[in-house]
Amino acid sequence: MHLAFNEDQATFVTVLAQMLGDEAETGFHTVADWGRFDYGTALDARLEEAGFYDAAAEPDLGTVAAAAMVHEVAQVPVTVECAASALLRPFLGDDVPRPLAVVDDEAPGAIRFLPQAGALLSITDGAVRLARLDGQAREVDSLFAYPMGEMARDKLDWQTLDVDPATIRTLWQIALAAELSGVLAGGLSSVLAHVRERTQFGQALGSFQGVQHRLATDAVWLEGARLLMLKAASSRAPQDASLALAHVQNHATRIGYDLHQFMGAMGLTLEHPLHRWTYRARALRAEMGGAPMAFLDYAEARWRAA
Repeated sequence: MHLAFNEDQATFVTVLAQMLGDEAETGFHTVADWGRFDYGTALDARLEEAGFYDAAAEPDLGTVAAAAMVHEVAQVPVTVECAASALLRPFLGDDVPRPLAVVDDEAPGAIRFLPQAGALLSITDGAVRLARLDGQAREVDSLFAYPMGEMARDKLDWQTLDVDPATIRTLWQIALAAELSGVLAGGLSSVLAHVRERTQFGQALGSFQGVQHRLATDAVWLEGARLLMLKAASSRAPQDASLALAHVQNHATRIGYDLHQFMGAMGLTLEHPLHRWTYRARALRAEMGGAPMAFLDYAEARWRAA
């Protein structure tokens, strides 16, 4: 990849940015009973109706445009099920319903987007299975700023899909890398706005070198994460996907710490959107075993390729 979008991809991202700029659909609003997430139903419907979730299947857009979309959508305060729909569903078959919840290696516990999901996808080394849902999931309380749900998975009618598990696993690593780098970028943008406006000792917080240096370091890590993710989306190589995920998961804790430190007490309240990004990041940094497993996947992929 030449780290530049082609003409169709550039147009796709421009139109997407215009859609995401609609504050009525994507802006921060508190929800009833101080809920921790705001599901962007209107945004989700617009993306689906406009065919954005099908971009990966289009030759001139492909997985690069789909991954870029996941990254950009993750930066808005509302949340929608985008990653699996954009980067997995186009390769699973024409009749797979969405929203799509995903469980990797049969990990126990609550699953992101399960309450809204039309299907649950299970990815293991041996198979990719799909279970269609009809409201069986039970929503559970969570700090993670995602709708989370549980259900008796052993009671579901599982269908084994005719797809390569290794390919789907690689695509899911790319999707997670795109989403995690996107939510952290969204959080960073909100903190940058805060330090420009907030004054201390008669100066904007952002004028102090200590603040500038740490937030600049975070920005460099996140730009590196974005470029690694786009490279992985272009090559769809296992080593590129695992490295992209390992990089952003490895830095997520430190970036989240910086964001909350420079936001101050406001960042701990539900009246400011920072928690919408940092608590999504807490969930995403542990997906697929977290950074240690992603680095191990990278080492194994490089060893096999040697």
